[in-house]
Amino acid sequence: MNLLEAMELRHAVRDYTDEPLTADQTAALQEAIASANSRHGLDIQLVHDVPDALGGYPTHYGRFKNVRNLIALIGRDEPGADEADLDERAGHAGELLALTAVSLGLDTSWAVLHETADHEGCWTLGEGERMPAAIALGHGTRPGRPHRSKPADQLGAIENGDYADAPDWFHRGIEAVMLAPSALGKQPVRFTLLTDGRTVRAEALEGVQAEICLGIAKLHFELAVAGTDFVWA
Repeated sequence: MNLLEAMELRHAVRDYTDEPLTADQTAALQEAIASANSRHGLDIQLVHDVPDALGGYPTHYGRFKNVRNLIALIGRDEPGADEADLDERAGHAGELLALTAVSLGLDTSWAVLHETADHEGCWTLGEGERMPAAIALGHGTRPGRPHRSKPADQLGAIENGDYADAPDWFHRGIEAVMLAPSALGKQPVRFTLLTDGRTVRAEALEGVQAEICLGIAKLHFELAVAGTDFVWA
């Protein structure tokens, strides 16, 4: 299964069985995490095969059961940058890892915890680090269900034009954005193709964890338009 196929199949799952990750799945996730940390300057950590991978804390959205595996999205805010930068990087890197997990035959769900610094030893926060979000993963007790998305023309736009007139590659990108998970399913993002026909402006709108959602959506867009001569504004 490639990542585009994983994007189609991925649906949030919050209730998991006791079945452990295989050695191959764990190794593949650790390799993908090392690559993401190097690319994005993060300190993402894999928690696996423990009784409570959430560290004893509830999540902000959705009830989780029997989470024994977790990808903890940890990093530092860059000097002079606001929290939006780390949140977007965590969203982008985390969604690539979530899709990788799905491609390995696992179920996943994004989670935001009430507390992250004081927990039961599942992950380590270094000085100046924080954990904007996490990804629960494992074998779901039942398949996840698809959820309604915003219409394409509410997620994508053409500068000084109509969305319907956008090139095919931009439509592909927005269709992938429609599949992107977001807090409360609100999809607080907007992608605009500028007048040069190749520059895309991606913006976080008002909403819960909007910058995390933007990072996730940008990853979906990039995967769908891979090989296209486009640039981010």
